[in-house]
Amino acid sequence: QPSGLGWMPDGSLLVVSMKDHKVLRRTPDGEISEHADISEHCSGNANDMVVDAEGRAYAGNFGFDLMGFADPEPAKLVRVDPDGSVAVAAEDMLFPNGSVITPDGSTLIVGETAASRYTAFDIEADGTLSGRRVWAQVAEAPELGPLEETLPQLKFGPDGCTLDAENRIWSADSVGGRVALVAEGGEILDEIKAPQDV
Repeated sequence: QPSGLGWMPDGSLLVVSMKDHKVLRRTPDGEISEHADISEHCSGNANDMVVDAEGRAYAGNFGFDLMGFADPEPAKLVRVDPDGSVAVAAEDMLFPNGSVITPDGSTLIVGETAASRYTAFDIEADGTLSGRRVWAQVAEAPELGPLEETLPQLKFGPDGCTLDAENRIWSADSVGGRVALVAEGGEILDEIKAPQDV
């Protein structure tokens, strides 16, 4: 079940394989191989991913068995280096989901679906992350508890996203049925609602 994807400098496509917690690599000539096994650091389905200009991939996971209706738990964000080696990039992420890297390569911004926010990190030369901070708290973060109590509290659920030309984020709101333009700080500047029959 494919999820996040991104391109390496040589034109290879990296793809997250959600259920078996792997990152696959498809070379330009069509050969497919296992690039990395991230299962050691996944406590739920592997999920979205972004790849930087050096070919380093940052991938999240659910943090818990969402499909089995388990209670929400924090997750780890992992870094997969170009050689396929895996390291924990950040911990205590609340459902790390859609991610972007600023054009200058200096900042990683990760959506935390279960916290209604985007969290930013500085990307060091070796790919490690530092300077963790809230980039945008779009809505109040729910208190984590039983799934049936946590979900109704969620008013904005960052999902897939992209940066616009002004470094604002177009975010798919997984609970609001829309795509929202989010500015740093959390203000929603614009939105496009999904058709009513979708």
